[in-house]
Amino acid sequence: MNPLRSRTVLPWPAVCTWSAVAALAVVGCALPDHGLDRVAGDRVCRSALPPGMELSCATYGFGDLRYRCPDGRQDTRRCVRTSGVTVRNAGRSRVYVTYIAGAHQGEREQGPQQVLEPGAEATLRPGGGRWLYDITVRGAAEQPSVLEVVGVQ
Repeated sequence: MNPLRSRTVLPWPAVCTWSAVAALAVVGCALPDHGLDRVAGDRVCRSALPPGMELSCATYGFGDLRYRCPDGRQDTRRCVRTSGVTVRNAGRSRVYVTYIAGAHQGEREQGPQQVLEPGAEATLRPGGGRWLYDITVRGAAEQPSVLEVVGVQ
């Protein structure tokens, strides 16, 4: 029997799947790990979503809100739990902000909505020993919404 004829041939879907997995693995190795991206002063969250749609600032601009780390360190063992974040409306129109917090992993509660006029600041502080997971922004006009972190407590 000819050894070339006896080899197993993978069907095209399997070949395509494994090629895609290999490509993603290579790209994933080259991309930075955003899991250690922590909230800090001067971080900015910009939203160009239509009025009424909320944007997650933890995902798009601020980074992980659960910890504040001294001197920009990323090692969680040297970080302390974030108790509040002060934000400023750096845009040209009114925005609505709120926080998402919970007492433990998997629990999420939305805090009260606050209105911020251009240039105004608000401190979002969940209290009660709850973890600060996210800050959301929702624009009131067609103009982009811009929130800037001015303080982390």
